[in-house]
Formats: sequence, C-alpha cells, structure tokens
Amino acid sequence: MTGFPPARLAWTAVALLAAANILSYLDRIIINLLVGPIQRDLQISDTQFGALQGLAFGLFYTLAAVPLGRLVDSRPRRFIIAGGVFVFSLFSLLSGLARSYTQLFLARIGVGAGEASLVPAAYSLISDLFPPEQLGRAMSAFTMTAFIGIGLAYVAGGTAIGWVSAADWSGVPFLADLEGWHRVFILVALPGLLLAPLLLLLPEPPRTGRTRPDSLPFRQVLAHLHARRAVLVPLFASFAAVTFGSYAAAVWTPAFFIRSFGWSPKEIGLWIGLGYLILGPLGVLVAGRWCDALTARGVTDAPLRVAAWAGLAGGLLSILSPLMPSANLALAVLLLSVPFGTMPFPMAGTAIALITPNELRGQVSASYMLTINAVGLGLGPVIVGLLSDTLFTTPDGVRYSLALVAAVTTPLAFLLLWRGLAAYRAVRG
Repeated sequence: MTGFPPARLAWTAVALLAAANILSYLDRIIINLLVGPIQRDLQISDTQFGALQGLAFGLFYTLAAVPLGRLVDSRPRRFIIAGGVFVFSLFSLLSGLARSYTQLFLARIGVGAGEASLVPAAYSLISDLFPPEQLGRAMSAFTMTAFIGIGLAYVAGGTAIGWVSAADWSGVPFLADLEGWHRVFILVALPGLLLAPLLLLLPEPPRTGRTRPDSLPFRQVLAHLHARRAVLVPLFASFAAVTFGSYAAAVWTPAFFIRSFGWSPKEIGLWIGLGYLILGPLGVLVAGRWCDALTARGVTDAPLRVAAWAGLAGGLLSILSPLMPSANLALAVLLLSVPFGTMPFPMAGTAIALITPNELRGQVSASYMLTINAVGLGLGPVIVGLLSDTLFTTPDGVRYSLALVAAVTTPLAFLLLWRGLAAYRAVRG
C-alpha cells in the first residue's frame, strides 16, 4: 500500500469521477430515445441520424483524445476533467437550441470533444490511486458508472420525454417556443454544469513510477506503441469490434422496439434503463472480481481472458435478441446480454494500465480511445442506419441490421483477443 493515497480518499475520487461519467453517458445516450421527433422535425433519414452519434459525436470524441491524452500525462488531471465536463454539458444545452440538422450536428461535435478528456484522465488518475492488486476493482467501479449512466438516460430520459410531452409550457418564457426534444436536451445539460466546479476538488496523487515530470516526446510514444504492437494491435482491434457492436445496439435498440413492436419511448426507456442500472454494474463488478481473483492466482493475462469469454457470451445473445418474434422474448434476451456485454470494458483499462509506464498511460489510453471510437462509435451507428436505408428497408428492418452487425463483430472480437494472450503474458512476465 506504500506510495498510494488512503483508501477513503481514493474511493472518494472514484465517486466524483463516477458522477462525471454518469452525466457524460446521460448526455450521450438521451438522443437515442429522441430519434422519432428529431427525424420528424428535421426531416432526416436513418443514415443522417446515425451520423449525429457516429460522425458528429464519435469523430470529434476520437480526434480530441490524442492531444488531451498528452495533456493528461503532464498537466493536473482535475483541471482537464472539470473543463471537459463543463464543455460537454454546455454543448448538450446548445443541442437543445438547435433549429436545423447542421446546428444539431455541430452541437454534437462539441459534446464529443468535451467528453473525450474524461476516460484517459480517469484511467491515469485511478492507476495512481490504487495498488495493482486493487486496480481491477477500482477500474470496474469507475467503468460500471457508464452503464449506470446509460440506464439513467433510458429511465429518466423516457420519463422526461413523457413529462415534457404532457406538460403545458405555454406560460414558460423561452421554453414555450421550443419542441419537446429541445427541452429534454436542456434539462439533462444542467447537472453537468453544476458538477464541473466540484471536480476541481479531485486529488492529484504522485504519478507512480515516473522517470520525468513532463510528457514524453511523441516519437517515443509511437516507439512504445510499435514495440508493444504484438499486444496492443489485437487488444485495440478487438475492443474496436466490441465497441462497434455496442454503440450500434445502444443507438438503434430503442428504434427497434418502437418500430417492430409499437412501444413508446417511455416503455422502452424504462425496461432497457432498469436492465442497465441493475445488470450493467453487476457484470462490471463480476468482471473486476474475476480478474483480480485470476491475477492473485498468477494468471497474468486475466483481463484479456475475462473480456474474451464474457464478450463472446454477450455477443451471441445480441445476435438473437432482435430476431425474437415477440417484444417480451426480445427484451428477455436483451436483458440477459447486458451483464456479459458490460464485462469486457473495464478489462481494457486494466490491461493497458498493467503494461504501460506511468508517463505514457494517458497517451496510450487516448490511443486506445482513438482506435475503438473511430471504428466503433464513428461507424457503428452509421452502418446500422445505412443498412436500414439500403438493404433492410421494411419498417422493422433495423432488427436485421442489428443482428448482422452483432454476427460479424462478436467472433471477430473473440479471435483477436485470443490471439493477443501469449504476447500479453510475455509483456507481463
């Protein structure tokens, strides 16, 4: 335990980071429940809607990760985190003021750029707050808040949409002139604007194992990535495939239930949200404990093994869910897939932290985020929309688009992770 902050301080910091992560996913996911009114008001196609989450949010979330990662390795991380939360909350509010597709596209770019700082900075900070034998649980505790955020976005978002639609806004200045989906964006932006100043209270622990105070030159970062390519290429590529399927499902599953079974946003938001709130954190916690138990037994590639098997189980269920003949069966299989689908994600942060020098953790984590989001977040939602517009063109065609994407990404992710096991063991020694 020598060299690490007291446990109470470390877990308090994780709690603040968790709150920021929950709000980032609330801002990110709420748009998925608004697909109908946004498409109707702005007259856009499935491909264009997918681009709001893919190209607009995902591309700039991805592009901002590398320069922010360099800042994480050399500047106080609490300022980077607080600034990022303020920026994505501000642009979420601006999403609620958009009157055209172009304006909404630009606002989602700002949300993506603001959120890009959080994960690399949090990974770096947490790795300096906990010793290696506790890192799996700490990373899992932080990562599970992503799924709490998703769950809250669906539950609270569905409820908010119903409330906003039913309420009489005629006497409310400014809000009376807005559409319902505009008001929802404004409401979900406010908590982040209030949280940002509190994040300045985060501790800044010593960077363990550092050999220099500043960021390494970028050529040394590239040299490290090249030297570890046997590990990092399959790791990054496999999680790009996982993220591709995960974000495609997150964006389009509400539309699947609405179009195939006639559910309302409130209904689907409630059930999917409760699933993520209860089963998502369960999967992440199980992954962390499983990983720590294997590591304690001397299994040095534990993070990759946990990710591979859990991802395979979750992916197979994700193929089946949209093909079910009834809403109840589709929902049951979807909920069963949630804990397995959440288990791989904390394992990526754990795996990277365990093989990366301290002065490179922010930049390697940012490179990881760049890769998985360029492929997964940038393309996943767009590809499903494109398949629905061009190949599966029936009203419920999105179900086949979702199943096809899961059928491709699931075996690909498993095989890539399995290929990287030996190289990861060699690096861990």
